[in-house]
Amino acid sequence: MKAFTSACKIRFSNTDAAGITFFANVFTMAHDAYEDFVASLGFSWPEWFDNKNWGVPIRQSSCEYFRPLLPGKDCQIEVTIEKIGETSLGLHYRFLIDEILCCEVRLTHAFVELKPVSGKLGKTPIPSKVRQRLEAYRAQCLAAE
Repeated sequence: MKAFTSACKIRFSNTDAAGITFFANVFTMAHDAYEDFVASLGFSWPEWFDNKNWGVPIRQSSCEYFRPLLPGKDCQIEVTIEKIGETSLGLHYRFLIDEILCCEVRLTHAFVELKPVSGKLGKTPIPSKVRQRLEAYRAQCLAAE
């Protein structure tokens, strides 16, 4: 299985005064792809994003730009898993226009308990159902390489 791909169009509203995509909007597009990716794993919106027991906030983010993302262009965002830790998940997003790599985003999500006894948010192990689906997806992507 090839990596999950989310399609988007670079819009005029995404650009800055220079006419290229404003850097922060790349993270918005990556998060849109993340939402599509989670759905492709078979999770409903309430099950993942409105879960009463755990949440998955972003702990770390980075982006490396290679070519400008110009308005009017169709973009493909490939999502792969770089790391599945005990309590965190590392995702890699490749932004491609006409099969040319324009930028790469890396996001690390931490699984946190939403009802901690102490009253503070604390990390929690990735739930087994989530881990199973993530590992199956990662294995399928690796087998396709």
